[in-house]
Amino acid sequence: MNGEESWVASRQHTRELRASIWSFSGFLIAGLMSLALVACSGGDDSTPTPTATAEQTGAAASSTATSVPDAEQVLRANLTSEPSTLDPQRASDQVSLTMVRNLYSGLLRLDEDDNLVTDLVTEVPTVENGGISADGLTYTFHLQDGLEWSDGEPLVAQAFIDAARRLFQPGSDNPYVDFYRVIAADGPDGDANIAVQEALQADQSDIASLEQAVVDGLRVEAPDDRTVVFHLNRPSPEFLLLATLWPLYPVRQDLIDEHGDRWTEAGTLVTNGPFILDAWEHGEHVRLARNERWHRDLPQLDAIDFDLIDDANLAFLAYQKDELDVVLLGPAELVQVRGNADLRDQFVGYAQLRTSAVYMNADDPLFADERVRQAFAGGVDRLEYASAVLEGNGLPAYSWIPPGMPGYEEGLGRQYEDALDASRQLLADAGAEGAEVTLLLPEASSAVLTGQWLQSQWQDNLGVTVKLDIRETASFVTAFTAGEFQVSIGGWAADYPDPQNWLPIFTSTAPLNFGHYSNDQYDDLIAEAGAEVDFDRRLELYGQAQQLLIDEVGVMPLSYPLRGALVKPWVQGFVPSPREGTVPGDLYFDQISISGRP
Repeated sequence: MNGEESWVASRQHTRELRASIWSFSGFLIAGLMSLALVACSGGDDSTPTPTATAEQTGAAASSTATSVPDAEQVLRANLTSEPSTLDPQRASDQVSLTMVRNLYSGLLRLDEDDNLVTDLVTEVPTVENGGISADGLTYTFHLQDGLEWSDGEPLVAQAFIDAARRLFQPGSDNPYVDFYRVIAADGPDGDANIAVQEALQADQSDIASLEQAVVDGLRVEAPDDRTVVFHLNRPSPEFLLLATLWPLYPVRQDLIDEHGDRWTEAGTLVTNGPFILDAWEHGEHVRLARNERWHRDLPQLDAIDFDLIDDANLAFLAYQKDELDVVLLGPAELVQVRGNADLRDQFVGYAQLRTSAVYMNADDPLFADERVRQAFAGGVDRLEYASAVLEGNGLPAYSWIPPGMPGYEEGLGRQYEDALDASRQLLADAGAEGAEVTLLLPEASSAVLTGQWLQSQWQDNLGVTVKLDIRETASFVTAFTAGEFQVSIGGWAADYPDPQNWLPIFTSTAPLNFGHYSNDQYDDLIAEAGAEVDFDRRLELYGQAQQLLIDEVGVMPLSYPLRGALVKPWVQGFVPSPREGTVPGDLYFDQISISGRP
């Protein structure tokens, strides 16, 4: 089975898994919420299903083919925090990705059904069309004619070479770089990459020259202005998926050189996506405007106005005052929606390919003991969390890879269900009874609510003392990503439907391994799976790795979030996605229009 066939097998497996999770999550929402949220289309009083499209659910069901767009085509949405960057080779947080994925276009993209389709190129590379070499080591992409940047300059193949080099350049600090080491000259296990990883593991500060050697060895070329060629150091069945993501979005190196750190500001940022950056008042407001030079059908929206409201209740109030057209609901706001018939008609509920989790730092003296991590993993009631804290807007999680993804295993991690007695014994065996623990949290209301629940569970069930360390968002992110915590909360969302997107982040030297889990057997399994093109064998290897990760609590899955949003009836073409970022529908803003807003 070659990489292309493996992708086909993965797609079929994904569809089968999603069919089961859509059914299960719809049942659980109904059971936990004890409420059938009424869709306004046809008076159907069934729960909106997580797979519902914009035309089938809530306010979006009022869309009709004959609706006439309003003269003012402006969508009003909310960001929960300031974007940390608009640089595609530096972005990794969800807020920044909402911006980046609307400002840029890449070589390929995933459509609403997760089909791999063209974006900037003429065709998806295959072995049959010559885009993928027979040995699976060379991928050739042919750009469409007439591509332009938002300032009218031609978009040429060199922009992708510049992007790849920027991703790997010293000081880039993008944790996603590990996914792309397949294009380095000597491979992830080659001398240059090993030297960089060992230097990082040893916390050496003088690794710039080592990193530069990797950059200089990147096997990416542009033989002409319309051709981009990637030479891989091993077969990579997921490489076409990687080509859909932002780290390979093209950039204007000339403007980066000219403007330095200010190249991503309004007035200097030049992009190639459906929208451009029109204004950015830091800490207050971001405005995107339609890119009149986009290569696909132009968006109907003239602009998107983003407020920066970090409190879910304040954003909910802004929506009720018609100041926002779409809003993400927290648990407390979901309760209010249940009691308001008008708001129920505007509700959109759907599943997410996400896992929220607890991270325990294996470098901490207490949590270095595997038994302590296992005790904390079994010391909480996940079903209670889904019901009482999430208000039914999530499923209890035991495995890291969520339902709907290839690699999901339903029975994995069930040893932590109804495990209080065993957890107390583990804690006693480790000599950690009565331990004192600090839980690092961001200041967002939903995160604090989660932290307070965990604090109560661990104190009541395990007899430990838990202190909450609540930080402003930027301070939290800095501490969390640096691994400066005992226990914290986080999670992961699917970028593409493959377990390779979920499990390599916990290898010993991975930049995203914030809890510092380390196991040589796990690392070997991940390396073997990454080079395996047979889909079934890859799943088997990833399954063995995930078993180790959960058994040894490299991470503690807590819930599979379900997304609840409100969408105004005048928003047409709203498309929810299980892969979207911080704003509901943000992957497909280019399909939205406004019709009938008062």
